Amino acid sequence: MDTAGLANTIRGSVTSKTVGGRDKRADERFNLDRAPGTLIHKGVSIPCEMLDVSLSGCRLRTLQPFTAGALESVKVTLHIQEMVLTIWGITQWTTWDQLVGIRFIHPTGRTRNQLAGLLTCLLDQTATDVVKAAVAEESAQRGSPIIAFEHPLLVQPVAPVHEVVEEEFQAAPPAPPLPKRPELRSEFKVLSLNEGDSLAALHLVAEDSTLSGNVLDVSQDGCLIQLVRPNPVRINAQAEVTFHLRGLCFILPGITTEMHGDRMVEIRFTAMSKRKREDLSQAIAESIELSPASKKTDWFSGRS
Repeated sequence: MDTAGLANTIRGSVTSKTVGGRDKRADERFNLDRAPGTLIHKGVSIPCEMLDVSLSGCRLRTLQPFTAGALESVKVTLHIQEMVLTIWGITQWTTWDQLVGIRFIHPTGRTRNQLAGLLTCLLDQTATDVVKAAVAEESAQRGSPIIAFEHPLLVQPVAPVHEVVEEEFQAAPPAPPLPKRPELRSEFKVLSLNEGDSLAALHLVAEDSTLSGNVLDVSQDGCLIQLVRPNPVRINAQAEVTFHLRGLCFILPGITTEMHGDRMVEIRFTAMSKRKREDLSQAIAESIELSPASKKTDWFSGRS
């Protein structure tokens, strides 16, 4: 049955007047005399009385409180001439006495024309049999007695599936090597010691102060002392170094020649008696001989 254009020609028993200033449907409305219906909101069915219907919407009264309010997506099930219709819509307004105004959503123009054909039955009883026959045929094809003017489902974008790659355990990279500590420059053999092997006291003559430390390198003409605490020392300052080596105590005068960082002081021995020089040379030689594999140590860790 061709129902195109029927939406603009059908007339009903109820005009498109406003209801409380809310209902302003442009299409003619048809009284449904409180026919039973159902309002479905978020999967919950609420029984209701259908008051009127038009091409663009309907007005109903719920038999249970409907607290969702306006602009909610709902589905309405109603009966027209023993035929069942379900259609999606959006609530436009609600009132304290449980009245709800709904605007239909027509996914296509064809569904609007189908609804116009059903509304024809309310206007012209002679068209009822024709419409019922068309509905029965379509229902048989669908395998359902319900004419469903369904809202088109939105195509949800498929989230990309990211391949989860298990990260293989990897050992931590080796720590970068610590900088090599300074070494004593000398034309004589140099004995390298570990921190703590030979405690030392550095007396600065001009300042009349004494700093504690350890002898790391020693030769016949000088030594390298690592101070216990950072302490900048003036260069070319007169000093006196006291340390022990091979059980002998050496108290030797000298001059500070260089600072390596804020803890390493290089000292050149000055006036030294022949006896002290020979004792120092012998102690250094014996220490080197007893420790032929002695290596330069790391001035930060103090271990070989």
